[in-house]
Amino acid sequence: MAKKSKNISDSIDLSRKKKKELDVETNIKVAYKTGKILFGRSQVLRQLRQKPFKMVLIAQNCPIEFEHQLKYYNNIMGNSIFIYKYKGSSWELGLAMGKPYMISVIGINEFGDSALESLKTK
Repeated sequence: MAKKSKNISDSIDLSRKKKKELDVETNIKVAYKTGKILFGRSQVLRQLRQKPFKMVLIAQNCPIEFEHQLKYYNNIMGNSIFIYKYKGSSWELGLAMGKPYMISVIGINEFGDSALESLKTK
């Protein structure tokens, strides 16, 4: 009788394997270095009126009035902009950009070498 060989991959429980998550902070910094990004309320609103962004990131503690204003402009343009709510505060968003000050909103024209575009699928 022939012995049945057992594959090692058959005995590994893959359901407990940790899924790799996107590191948003690192990708923000990469997009800032290699892509085209604007940050700040007045600059983002000025650019938004002329040419829409591919994605807008807003901080968790961004003022509600500004968030409603962004959503209003997005509705006027036919929901063409993806708005992502960053899980950190404006201080943490500023540090993710490598700046020593608060940033409440980031507008992304080009992603560069970052993987931030994959946030649209989540």
